[in-house]
Amino acid sequence: MAGLTLKQARAMIEAVLARDYGAVSLLAHITQAKAFTCIAYGKPCKTIADMAEGGPIWFHGISRVAQTEMGSPLTGSKGGVLIRAATGEALGALGVAGEAGETDEALAVRGIEGAGAVADAG
Repeated sequence: MAGLTLKQARAMIEAVLARDYGAVSLLAHITQAKAFTCIAYGKPCKTIADMAEGGPIWFHGISRVAQTEMGSPLTGSKGGVLIRAATGEALGALGVAGEAGETDEALAVRGIEGAGAVADAG
């Protein structure tokens, strides 16, 4: 079974923090929600955002179930990217917040790929 190394995780964090500008503390929770959403639903946030746009009632329902059963709601905003091994196996997720969703997503992809993993942004 493949896994992320501590060195890879640190490289991803450093890539994201390189544009740190004293963000408000709420953004830390949003980044966690984005990563949680990817893991809980098995898809990148971009895909889930598109699904939420097409079915807001459906998305509201699954988000409430996630909140009730798993302790965190899902988010329908871009910026959460799955981290995969070269074999395609999901290793985790990286959530980025603070800019427009497309910018957050691009930064997550850059961090993941810079650490030698495969980014699945959808």
